[in-house]
Amino acid sequence: MSSINMNVKTNISQVLRQFRGIDKKLIIPAIVTALNKTGDQAKTLIKKEIVKATGLKAGSVSKRITGKKAKWSDQTYRLSVEGRHFTLDAYKNKPRETKAGVTHSAWGKRQVAKGAFLINGLGGNRIAVKRVRGQMTSTGKGKVKALYGASAPREYVRNNMEDKVGLKVKEKFPKLFATALDFHFRKSMNKGKAVFK
Repeated sequence: MSSINMNVKTNISQVLRQFRGIDKKLIIPAIVTALNKTGDQAKTLIKKEIVKATGLKAGSVSKRITGKKAKWSDQTYRLSVEGRHFTLDAYKNKPRETKAGVTHSAWGKRQVAKGAFLINGLGGNRIAVKRVRGQMTSTGKGKVKALYGASAPREYVRNNMEDKVGLKVKEKFPKLFATALDFHFRKSMNKGKAVFK
């Protein structure tokens, strides 16, 4: 199983210098809020790009992308793209058996895998397989090998997602941080707490 990990974090000392005089108890929650919202948007961007590039169902792709939220003690949002190759039934158009083989829509295009056929797999899924030449089972039949489509971590690398996510973070984080700081500032003013040192 392969995986890609990415961390979205901020330089807290630089942010504290920029907002000198405002209580640290306001800035850190604002940073955490902005990081979590930015990380969620980056996660959505990754999902949309992989779906667009491969023709997979969005639900299948979102199961392979996880995000661990930032906290007060650890101001880092961790994104992870994991998993093996998707089976052919994970695509929007299910595979169909024809005389020529199995037609499937891996990578968004309908194509034929010659000599392939469908069998029932675990959980009731129909799996596209192809016989392996020269290898026999103990019953005298040829061994079969499953056919697969795209891999989420590989598509992440192939589509240069790290650069796209980096641009998204640079664009969105300052706006979301300003909004979160304003929210936490107003919240503390309503509670009557001192916000300036």
